[in-house]
Amino acid sequence: MKIDGTSTSPVGSVQATNRVKQVEKKTTVSEADKIAVSDKAQVYQALLQKTKEIPAVREARVQALTEQIERGEFKVDGQKIADKLLEACQED
Repeated sequence: MKIDGTSTSPVGSVQATNRVKQVEKKTTVSEADKIAVSDKAQVYQALLQKTKEIPAVREARVQALTEQIERGEFKVDGQKIADKLLEACQED
C-alpha cells in the first residue's frame, strides 16, 4: 500500500479557517479602544511645543550685560529688586 502525502484533510482546512476568523474577531477595534484628546489638551501641547522652541538663554541680553560689567557701567537697582521680591511673595 502506498500513501499519497499530497492530499490534505478537509477537516484540517475548516479548523484553520475557523481559527483565522477567531483571531480576526479579537483584533477588531471597538469604540472603547479609541482615544480622544480634549481641546484643552491640544492647546496645552501646542503651547508646550512653542515654549521648547524659545531659547533658554537670551544671548543678546547676556552679551549686553557682560559688556556693561566690563566697562563698569552696570548698576544694580536695589529698589527694583525689592519690589520684584515683594510682588513674588504677594502672588504666593
